[in-house]
Amino acid sequence: MNQNPTTFHDLLNQKQWDSYSSFISEAPLYYQQELGCDIARERLIREALRKEILEDKYTVRRYDDLLPEAEKLLLNGQVTAVDGTVSTHQMLSGVRCQIGVVAVNYFNQKLRQSYYISEASFQHSPDDVLSVLKAREFGNRPLSGLVIRALMLYREREVALRPEYKNVYRMLHGPLLPFELMTGLGRLRALYTTLGLLKQIAADPKVFSVISTSRQSDYITLGTALNPGEYLVDERYSFGDEIADNTDFMSPDRWREREFDHMKDFLHHNASKIIVGIIRVGQRPYMFHAHRDNFELAAAIIARDSLMQREKGFPLLIDYADTLCSEYFPAGDFTQMMRYQLAKEGEFLVESDERDLRLK
Repeated sequence: MNQNPTTFHDLLNQKQWDSYSSFISEAPLYYQQELGCDIARERLIREALRKEILEDKYTVRRYDDLLPEAEKLLLNGQVTAVDGTVSTHQMLSGVRCQIGVVAVNYFNQKLRQSYYISEASFQHSPDDVLSVLKAREFGNRPLSGLVIRALMLYREREVALRPEYKNVYRMLHGPLLPFELMTGLGRLRALYTTLGLLKQIAADPKVFSVISTSRQSDYITLGTALNPGEYLVDERYSFGDEIADNTDFMSPDRWREREFDHMKDFLHHNASKIIVGIIRVGQRPYMFHAHRDNFELAAAIIARDSLMQREKGFPLLIDYADTLCSEYFPAGDFTQMMRYQLAKEGEFLVESDERDLRLK
């Protein structure tokens, strides 16, 4: 039975306290009761999902049989984790970005790649000040948050395709074929560049990914109905099918005709090789993407590495790569370098955000 959609008025009409003293005395018990009811409801939902959805519409497998092979690959340095980080610094002339990418295996063999992007490099000269102002309008800046994420994701996948990693398994962090690299990025006309890279990723059975944070709460909720040691998959429905069925994303009105045809071809011939799975090792399930030719082994590698930290149930090698990103490319260091140069030139207060100067 369909429920009426939540309205703004419904949200405003939830619990409120008119006095601070009432809030202090009542809020803890109210939160306890509200969370208690929610948790009990979630447990009932998991039981129903297991019986009505999981066992009827999906294939549920265990990864135990392939764990010895996965362990051998991991401990022999045949699995490399790739992760990236980005630091940004906003200035009047534009955003500066530092991207760092780390690849590492259990032999502690590391690759550390760094990149620098500056909007200021594309600014007009001082003798054309009207063009300078026009270029600095919010809608005309080339580096939006979406573009910055796309740049980092592109560099991560570029590293994963380096020739020295051709014969090893590569585990990426985040969606294997990220949405940011399939949008075309508006005026930047990136589609042919980004899809060229994603076609190589989709064609390589030894590249897979695990997603630590997903906005797809429906998938994660479904995964909570799994028992530890299980993963689910629907091999009939590929990642390409999922994107093709997204009517907002694949609306012809939002694409140039040639690019729309190119995207449809990519989804049908390339993204169709990628399968979406949900795996549960510890308490929380995680989504993962892998080539259909190596899907079971990818699940086992993710599982065996996650057993290194069973309670968290997430691959330790990915966590290690993430830690190294923070060590080698810390955001604070980049910010301090920018601030030092601004102070040296006498421009620190001109360029500083008021919130950064508040005493706390």
